[in-house]
Formats: sequence, structure tokens, C-alpha cells
Amino acid sequence: MLIVRFINRASLGSAVAEFLIFTLPFFTAFLILITLVQYKAVAISESNNLARQAVRVFVTSPSEQLALPRANQVLDIYRSKLSQQALVARPIKLSITCQNYPCFSPGNRVTATITVGNDQKSSATEFVDLWR
Repeated sequence: MLIVRFINRASLGSAVAEFLIFTLPFFTAFLILITLVQYKAVAISESNNLARQAVRVFVTSPSEQLALPRANQVLDIYRSKLSQQALVARPIKLSITCQNYPCFSPGNRVTATITVGNDQKSSATEFVDLWR
């Protein structure tokens, strides 16, 4: 009877040790993976929103001369919220393309493409007002 009690007590400790040794590293790796996926999803969402805002500002400008400076101002405001390390690690570029020229012809399709770093691109398209 004494041996059975000793074995039962010894096995409780080994279960905790097995849990810590085998499952804790898997949970840690899973947590890191989920964090990286969430970070990428937020970055994609931010770049999509930035492209939408830039093209919206471009097509609602009062004149074609003010359109590109206003779109760049949206980027400047976004950049002002970032840290210096983020600005260096992930540079942001804006490209505006129009289906027809001049860009402010009624019904023209305007596309803003935001490039963040080397690997992420987001685009948004808007139409110039038909009654312009």
C-alpha cells in the first residue's frame, strides 16, 4: 500500500512537468503566430483606409491644382502619427492614376495606390462627380 501511495504522488508531479515541457512551448508559438497575423491584418486595414481617404480627398478637391497636394497632405498627417522607426522601416508612397486626362473630367475614374514598404500595396478607386 505504501508503494501505491508513493507512485500516485510521484505521478502528479510528472503530469505538471509534462504539461510545462510539452504544451507551454506550443501555446507560446501559437500566441506569437496570432500576434503576427493580427499585426499584418491591422497594417492591411490601415493601408486600405489610407488609400480610400487619399482618393476621396483627390476627387473632392475644388480644383485640379489642389488635388494632389491635398492627397499628399492626408499622407503627411498619417506620417506625423508614426514613430521615426516606423517611418524608416516602412516608407509610404502614393500614386494617383486617372482613366482619362484631364483627371477632373466628369465621370472619370481615379485610382490611388498606396505602397507601404516593399511588399504591401493597397488601391482605392473613386469617380469624379458627374456634375463637376
